[in-house]
Amino acid sequence: MLSTIQIVSGSGGTPWTREQRQCVLEIRSEHKLNDPTSFSILMHDLPDRQGVRHRLLAPGRKVAVLVRPRDRGEWHVLFQGKVSEVEEHQTQGGVGSTILYRGQDIRTIMAARSYTGAWSGQVDAVMKHLIEQDFAEHHVDAPENNELDEEENPLGQNSNNLDFLRTQAIAFGHNFWVSYARVPEATPGLGDLNPLDDSEPSVTVTPKIHWARSPYFEEGGAPSTGGVAAAAQALPVLGGEDTGPISFKVNVNRASCPNVTSFEVMSEGSNVQTMPEQSGSQTTPGVPSPPTNPLEPPPDDDTPGIHFVPRAVQPGGDGEQVNEALEQERAFDRKVKLSTTLAMLKKLCIPNELATLEGVPEAVANRLFRISDATHVIRIDGHWMDAVLESDGREYGAADETGVPGATGEMV
Repeated sequence: MLSTIQIVSGSGGTPWTREQRQCVLEIRSEHKLNDPTSFSILMHDLPDRQGVRHRLLAPGRKVAVLVRPRDRGEWHVLFQGKVSEVEEHQTQGGVGSTILYRGQDIRTIMAARSYTGAWSGQVDAVMKHLIEQDFAEHHVDAPENNELDEEENPLGQNSNNLDFLRTQAIAFGHNFWVSYARVPEATPGLGDLNPLDDSEPSVTVTPKIHWARSPYFEEGGAPSTGGVAAAAQALPVLGGEDTGPISFKVNVNRASCPNVTSFEVMSEGSNVQTMPEQSGSQTTPGVPSPPTNPLEPPPDDDTPGIHFVPRAVQPGGDGEQVNEALEQERAFDRKVKLSTTLAMLKKLCIPNELATLEGVPEAVANRLFRISDATHVIRIDGHWMDAVLESDGREYGAADETGVPGATGEMV
């Protein structure tokens, strides 16, 4: 563990010493598409009889875990977050006591800001404005219906910025995630170099907030058009030196380097039947919507002008109302669950990463997948990863004219 991870805490980015990292028993992080990452760090509270406690974290304190997928090279940030809970487990005499720190990733900072009102203008400008209140680095895509009319269809907010950004990303068919810039291997405190003066080593962790269309849906998503290459470049390269989708090799011979320890097909793909459209439930055009809260009195002339109008569902070509974002998510009807290790994969499993499968049932073979859920457990015996992959059925073939490898490319 000591050679493959680093831990950085505090606003100044202070790296932990080797002795401090030796007190760590387990690091666990759970990553979900669009949701803040939750994490926990379990440590010896009193590692020896000298009575020295390692209380390195406290509620509200920043902490980041850095991982190096290979023996050498840049460090990749698994997560950066703030501690929200501290749980102590005491034993008689103190030796053997443990302390557990829990928290969520850095996006939760945005939950401290709330707004009640209606936005107009352009959707992407609104999202950039909200993100820039806390983060300088961001990637915001303009949705297909980007214009907000101040009179007819303003975008109402009555929540904190974190919930609003996440909810609107889903409503517009986008995703909401965070990536981090890589940290150089020779950063003082992480490598062999030390500061020339007496200053403490400092590590800068730079998060980037994404309110954007998933790289899975990049224009020209089929490999034959080079879209997968574009999608792969849109993601931060999270592991190894090779680019492109992660190649999970399941039932393959040892010469092909299998890198999956367990595999389960959760869904092979099926049509999702929806309820027929209910009659009498549609809002009559031109008639104001009722108040969101039925306990509130109806508006009168003295009511402030700020009001909330639910997002209008865009009509389809045949006149029926279709929620395109919901249909997009329903299309992910092929799901698999697998387990692997960092030592085998040489890459990190993170939501929105692209992936392909080899040596699997025909229903999920030769398909492009994206990671929707990932769980990392780091202990003294290794770095274990569980991941859920999902696909809407699009195929991923051989290399195209640009030379981008497909599922048959060599990615050992």
